[in-house]
Amino acid sequence: MEPRLRATCEDDFEAFYVIEQKAFPHPWPMDAFTDFLLPWSWTLLYNDQIVGYIFYHGVEDEMVIINFAVDPQYHGRGWGEFLLKESLQIMHDNGVSRFFLDVRPSNQAARGLYEKYGFTSIAIRKNYYDHPEEDAIVMGKIYT
Repeated sequence: MEPRLRATCEDDFEAFYVIEQKAFPHPWPMDAFTDFLLPWSWTLLYNDQIVGYIFYHGVEDEMVIINFAVDPQYHGRGWGEFLLKESLQIMHDNGVSRFFLDVRPSNQAARGLYEKYGFTSIAIRKNYYDHPEEDAIVMGKIYT
């Protein structure tokens, strides 16, 4: 069985919160998920179980990836790549031509994935992250 993507619904937030706790040293609180507008978020399913998510925020033809995670027990299967690739395509098919994100310089795996899909480094945000303190690399992708 292959993973599949669907639009996020409100019932997904509890599973997102559990994944967030496993995936990040300083996870988002539950209310951060419930405050999102759903049209720009996607849920990754495997055997009808929620195993990942990606959230975008933006206007018209420009979106920012603000959170993206796959349950660590499913890492190494290419599912993060699937989630990124498919959600970018859906957004692009709906008129989005510019994408941006922030990533830790130390997160080599994420940076490599973003670069594989055409994101390039465009700026540095000094002292953006804490625990540990670290700059953020701003990356962007523009469809022409």
